[in-house]
This record gives sequence, C-alpha cells and structure tokens, in this order.
Amino acid sequence: MFAVAVVVCLLVFALIAGADLLISNINSDELSNMGVERKS
Repeated sequence: MFAVAVVVCLLVFALIAGADLLISNINSDELSNMGVERKS
C-alpha cells in the first residue's frame, strides 16, 4: 500500500510539473505573439 501511495504522489507531481511547463510555454508564446502583433 505504501508503494502505491508513493507512485500516486509521484504521478500527481509529474502531472503538476508538466502542466506548469506547458502553461509557461503557452504564456511565453502568447506574449511573444502579442508583442509581434503590437509592433506590427
């Protein structure tokens, strides 16, 4: 049971970290696109 709990925690942490990376990448892309649109 303890091993299962550890695996679940690791999976949740990996999902949260992946979501943060995706959000940061999307935000940077959107900001760069907005900057280009504002410049043009």
